[in-house]
Parts: sequence; structure tokens; C-alpha cells
Amino acid sequence: MSLDPATFRGVLSQYPTGVSVVATPVEGGVHAMTAGSFTSVSLDPPLVLFCVGKRARLAELIGVGTPFSVNVLRAESQALSTYFAGSWRESTPPPHRFVPWAGVPRLEEAGAALACRTTAVVEGGDHWIVVGQVTDLHLGLAPREPLVFFNRRYHRLDAGGGESAPELEPPETPAQLFHESW
Repeated sequence: MSLDPATFRGVLSQYPTGVSVVATPVEGGVHAMTAGSFTSVSLDPPLVLFCVGKRARLAELIGVGTPFSVNVLRAESQALSTYFAGSWRESTPPPHRFVPWAGVPRLEEAGAALACRTTAVVEGGDHWIVVGQVTDLHLGLAPREPLVFFNRRYHRLDAGGGESAPELEPPETPAQLFHESW
């Protein structure tokens, strides 16, 4: 079965994601890109991953051992997301600054940041899946309301809405799931 790429993108656009900027030091500066495909992998050891298109310049710069940062963008950072995605149409970039931190460049405006070192680069179709071990953490000053991407548009979370998740006690016996085969 062959899937239509436009329909595939449309279905995936229904899954809201945070927006981050991945940055790595390069000789004489910083190379960075917007990444919506960022997630945690493991707590012990602390691992995260992001995906980078094989044709992207960052793909040429990332290998096992390469340091990088993941910078979680704030709700008011839409211009930075657009700029680092390569879609900025203005003659000058939006104001931003990377500061040296934990061996990586940290975006000063980020709501949170993770310093990482690449542990694996795995092929994933037209992208590389980059796994990194987290070596340091940074929480920006409050408020830390994230930039969200959903249905091909930027959004903000309603910081006042929602309920706290309940504290769960571990089960006495592990859960077993059963299902009937199709």
C-alpha cells in the first residue's frame, strides 16, 4: 500500500508538538535548526532524540560524540522557530543570542535547555534519528510557556487550564493486557 505524502503530513499535523531549536558548536560559531521531532527516550541513562533531514546541513555536522543542545522555545519565540527552520523572509534575523554553557551553545531565550552528547545516529528513511545522552539541564526564568505546533500553525497552551495528574501507587501485581487477534 502506498501512502500519499500530503495526506500523511496532514494526519501527522493533528499531533501537537513542542518546538525546539537544536544547536551544535561549529568553528567560529553555532549551527542551529528548528526541530519538532524531539522526545525523551530513557531516564536511566537520560537519553533524548531528535530527527534531522538527511539533506540538512546539521546532518553533516552530527556524528557520534558530537555535542549539541536542545532549546525548548517559549510561546513568544515563533520568529526564532521560523528563522531556524530556514523560512525567515526578513533581511535581518530576529533578535537572539547563544551563550556558551556546558560545552554547547544555549539559546538565551529558551524556556528550558538540555546539553547532550550524541551516542547514536540511526537511519530513518529520509531522516537521521539522533540519540543523545543528556549531560546538563537548564530551566529558564518563569513563565516557561512553550511554543506549540499543531495543524500546521503555532499555538499557545492555556497555562491556567488542565488538571494535575493523579499520584499513582504502584500495582501489587503487574498489569496483563489481553486482546483477541484480528
